[in-house]
Amino acid sequence: MKKRILTIIISVVVIGGIVGLGMVNANRKKFVSVKSSTVTKGDINAYLSTTAVILSKDKAQYYGIQAKVTSVNVKLGDKVKKGDVLVTYEVQDLNNNVKQAQLQYDNSVLQKQDLLDQNTDTNNKIADLNNQITDLNNQIDVLKKGNDSQAASKIQQLNQQVSSIQTQLNNLKPVSSTKLSEADNAIALAKVSLDQAKENLAKNTNQIVADMDGTVTQLNATVGAMGNPAQVAVEVQNLDDLEGKVSASKYDMLKLKAGEEATLKYGNKTYKGKVSSVDPIAVNTTSSSGQDVTTPVYVDITDNPENLKINYDVDIDILVGQSKDVIKISAESIKTDKDGSSYVYVIEGNKAVQKKVTLGLQSDLDVEVKDGLKAGDKVILNPSATINNGTLVKDTSAAKKGGYSNAGSN
Repeated sequence: MKKRILTIIISVVVIGGIVGLGMVNANRKKFVSVKSSTVTKGDINAYLSTTAVILSKDKAQYYGIQAKVTSVNVKLGDKVKKGDVLVTYEVQDLNNNVKQAQLQYDNSVLQKQDLLDQNTDTNNKIADLNNQITDLNNQIDVLKKGNDSQAASKIQQLNQQVSSIQTQLNNLKPVSSTKLSEADNAIALAKVSLDQAKENLAKNTNQIVADMDGTVTQLNATVGAMGNPAQVAVEVQNLDDLEGKVSASKYDMLKLKAGEEATLKYGNKTYKGKVSSVDPIAVNTTSSSGQDVTTPVYVDITDNPENLKINYDVDIDILVGQSKDVIKISAESIKTDKDGSSYVYVIEGNKAVQKKVTLGLQSDLDVEVKDGLKAGDKVILNPSATINNGTLVKDTSAAKKGGYSNAGSN
């Protein structure tokens, strides 16, 4: 009898153990494995990362006169001092240069006006032809509604007229914006030549003289050749005083202002800088993707610009925001509602708890939390669609550190 009772007890214990183990395994299957990050306090620095073109802050371009070059006293790469004679020309009557430059300028203005007149004439013709088509279509509508026995034939004739006029319309093309821009460039170039010719006449000089210290970075004058007033004869730049030029998009401009710190990177070298100025207007630039509208932003290079060359492209990080000693979380933990509000999942006990948060400054990695969390909270990183408010979770981040969170302890 005692033996039977003992056997029954053992059987009950074994069955109970199997059932309990099954329940534990079933509960484990309900848990979702997640990785977490601890909410901390610290600083956040937000940067605009882009590229900059290296330029000289101090340069001069000298245009010669339309005369024979008698001497060129410098070579490309030579260092020059203020007052050095760079190029000399054969003495001649400089009034002729002014007259020729004036004619070139006047012709450029006339050519632009001719394009504008063509545009006006073409647009007037287009408007007239469109009016004719409208009138013919009105006649067709009247014929369709009337009882004229000849209506079908007349409508056919009118449609032929519409088709003919449409062909004329298709052949009319207004002057392109590109041609108008080219005309503007021709006027600007002719104006430069005219101003230079007038300046040479006022100086009555046959020499190009440096008005700054620097290095010759462009040289287009050759002994025995005729000078070209529309072409830079000599360019001198200061290679020791450089800056970076950033072409900022309209979205980047919302973050940028003068005085912000910057770091320029070229190869394994870094250089400190500071935003010196932001142009007041945007400009059209051409890229591989087409026309872009950007604003030039200039960054002083405050370190020794050793190894940097003019026209190099360099990487640049501009500090556009900074928050000190704030609550911050990983950007990977942020989710957004349909209404645009932000929230995270915090691990409390063994559950994911949804909490709305008010965010502040954001960097590439971290986000400032102004309200909704406290230091020490654990937020779920990259929460999947299976995570909801109240979902049972197991924090595998803790497992990698030699243990588990209390997610599965209850």
